[in-house]
Amino acid sequence: MMPKKRLVKHEKRLHAKDGHIASGYQIPKESEYSESISKISKKENKLSFEIRLYLLTAFLVVIVILLLIFQFQKITQEKPKEQIEVAEESEGSGFLAVETLPNNADVFMDSVYSGKSPLTLNNVPAGSHKVVIKKEGYEVFLSEINIEAGRKTFLEAELVLILTVEEEVDMARVAEEKEEETETGTLKANGIVNVGEKFTLYYDFSEGKTTDIRQIDSDVFSKRFSSYLVFTRFDPVSIKTIDKSIDNAKKEDCIGIKGQFEYLRSWQSLCVITKEDEIVAVGGTWDSTENAKLTWKMFS
Repeated sequence: MMPKKRLVKHEKRLHAKDGHIASGYQIPKESEYSESISKISKKENKLSFEIRLYLLTAFLVVIVILLLIFQFQKITQEKPKEQIEVAEESEGSGFLAVETLPNNADVFMDSVYSGKSPLTLNNVPAGSHKVVIKKEGYEVFLSEINIEAGRKTFLEAELVLILTVEEEVDMARVAEEKEEETETGTLKANGIVNVGEKFTLYYDFSEGKTTDIRQIDSDVFSKRFSSYLVFTRFDPVSIKTIDKSIDNAKKEDCIGIKGQFEYLRSWQSLCVITKEDEIVAVGGTWDSTENAKLTWKMFS
């Protein structure tokens, strides 16, 4: 057994060693630990906020880019007609609208087939062009037109029917046998109108007058084109074109007609019911409407 004095000394030595260890290592306090945790949490929160802000900014940038792309495509696709015409004008081209009577004729420009009438040709180079129109049973129509850059040119072609020898003889005979005086007892009035070179004429059949200025009692007015006349009525007048010469037009042909706008060609007649409810027929024959003579007659 160890003596008591030695045992006491040994315990003191052990306590001294423990005290040395304690003095070399200090256990952190609870407040310091909490502060460290708080700092770490703040850093994580700050980092999370910056990431969210970056993602939101990137999202907004993408949206703006997509909107700009969409707007650009819309502007490009919906190019106004005015811009197209300006572009064509700068490129030195224009348009040509072709109408024929009758329709469905073959149209050729500069010996190249363009299609069936009526049609509109785009991007036609500015300058002079030769147009040929063909239809079976009709004479070939030839015309030289000038296209202006950025403008629309109109071509109206009235095709001439090819007559047989018998038909030509009959028409010549009718023209030769035309009487200078109309039948008495069936007409109330009659007269002759010289169209001359005027583009527009106004007709008052009750007074037997034509003027180049509209009068209050005017029944109809006509506009002159190269091979035909276009008539328009004033209310309450009615008009209608019939396929009879003025010599063969009868009162019965004009009863009950209704119309407002009519074409009148050579060898046709225009029936008119005037403001005074009189029945009139007007017509004539011509190669060109310039200085053409129209005969009109009012039925009793």
